[in-house]
Amino acid sequence: MEGASEINLNEEIVMEILLRLPVKSLIKFNCVCRGWRDLINSRRFINMHLCLAQSTEYIIVKRLRDEDNKNVLSFHSPADESLLAAAPELELPELDEANWPLQLIGPCNGIVCLRDFHEGIHLCNPMMRKFRTLPQSSFGSPGGFLRQTHVVGLGFDSTIDDYKVVRIFESSLYDFRAEIYNLSTDSWRQVDAILPPVILRDCFDLLFNGFFHWSAGPKSSPHILSFDTGAEVFKEIKYPNGWLGEQAEPESVGHSLVVLDDSMALILFSRGGRLLNSELYDNSEQYIEIWAMMEYGVEESWVKKFFLGPFSGIQCILSFWNNDKLLADCCKQLVSFGIQNDSMLKKYDIKGFYLQLVILKESLVSLY
Repeated sequence: MEGASEINLNEEIVMEILLRLPVKSLIKFNCVCRGWRDLINSRRFINMHLCLAQSTEYIIVKRLRDEDNKNVLSFHSPADESLLAAAPELELPELDEANWPLQLIGPCNGIVCLRDFHEGIHLCNPMMRKFRTLPQSSFGSPGGFLRQTHVVGLGFDSTIDDYKVVRIFESSLYDFRAEIYNLSTDSWRQVDAILPPVILRDCFDLLFNGFFHWSAGPKSSPHILSFDTGAEVFKEIKYPNGWLGEQAEPESVGHSLVVLDDSMALILFSRGGRLLNSELYDNSEQYIEIWAMMEYGVEESWVKKFFLGPFSGIQCILSFWNNDKLLADCCKQLVSFGIQNDSMLKKYDIKGFYLQLVILKESLVSLY
């Protein structure tokens, strides 16, 4: 009995040590022995490691590298103010032979979704450098209408311990429908729901509070479409009253959806167009307003937190960083600036077309 207790104690000690190691080390320790490999790849260990990895975050930047037209992911530590590379870049040429820009979606428990523009959807665990290409849907469209995917979302359903990908497409003219992919079954199924028109925006898709969010509605009166990854229910959320688009031409306003201080935040920025009924702003100036939904799902809880500017050259607001700075795409280069009305842009040596980024926790989540 004493021997058995000693063995169990040693196993527990080994597990406690392994749980505190980064993914890179755990991948190497897979080769130590079969027992360690089985432990590291067990669902229980993966979930426990994910919970303990709250502080191990990385900024993952996706861009189309201008020198060779290749899609790449670069890795950076949020604690490093200079955003130097924390790991070698990950090239993604095999996902799109034409080297078109890939759309980055997520993250969810350390994994992201990559969508090409030939109807291909791919799951990726960037820290493990693993990919999985999803099968094509087997469902057709009425009258031979060519279905076009407009937006894609990614989430985790804790009630069945499964990852889901949802795609919203136009099954016929102005008829928007959805399909859901389950990782556990590697198959698609249709959803019985008729949806509003969705709008693909570069920096809007967001997983928050167990819901995935997209931009929807006419451009003159946009709103947020949410999807509950557990209940599989869609819901529309109105923009706040007095948002920037009510004062400017809709086409001259950029939209981003991010997380700020554990709240969902809507960022609206002018693209240089003059605000209506105002002589204060020049056509070349850009202004940013930030709204936070203080109680998720309650439209009356929108609060305008910040009004920033003037700026110039900003193409897209990508993310909050440490809750006091914004990361943005400015003329094909990553920049940051403070939210306390700091109009000074700090530039980083991260350049390319179609910049997108996510801040994710490293994880051992398997794609198979």
